[in-house]
Amino acid sequence: MVSSIFLGVILTQVGLIPVHLIAISPIVTDWALYILLMMVGLDIGRDTESLKKLFTADRYAFLIPIGTILGTLIGGLLASFIISIQVKHALAIASGFGWYSLSAVMISKSLGADYGSIAFLSNVFREVISIISIPFIAKYLGAFVSISPAGATSMDTTLPIIEKYGGDEAAVVAFIHGFILSSLVPVFVSIFI
Repeated sequence: MVSSIFLGVILTQVGLIPVHLIAISPIVTDWALYILLMMVGLDIGRDTESLKKLFTADRYAFLIPIGTILGTLIGGLLASFIISIQVKHALAIASGFGWYSLSAVMISKSLGADYGSIAFLSNVFREVISIISIPFIAKYLGAFVSISPAGATSMDTTLPIIEKYGGDEAAVVAFIHGFILSSLVPVFVSIFI
């Protein structure tokens, strides 16, 4: 997966991808994501026990998003000192929780293109690092621990990876986790802008 991302970047930078294909890539990406989510839904739906767990999730499943929010904001706070930007701006960037498209646009409109670019890149890197680390975290620290690094993407792009390495029960909790964080991105980013 990571190789595909780097290959896409390299092929685009050296001009081997036609411009019209690059122009429609957001549409292709959206549809690929919809199909991917549908397949995950079909997989969860075939297992009636997992489906029941989605609607009767353990109340402790809601502790994972709380931990993710706290950990992310603490990371943003520490980053503000490392890269010397205002704490509130660093917290706004961190509040993207991995949802790079929304947070980058919100931050660009309010703080300018420089901060929007930082938000975009930091949230893209979070997703890439999650894709790489989820298999190892699930194996050595546990399936539910592997959900947190994914942030808001745990309900979409990283959900298949969490399901593969953490199982159906972790996928259900990951979906809830991603839904909660995705819902909170506009709230938290607005608060810190």
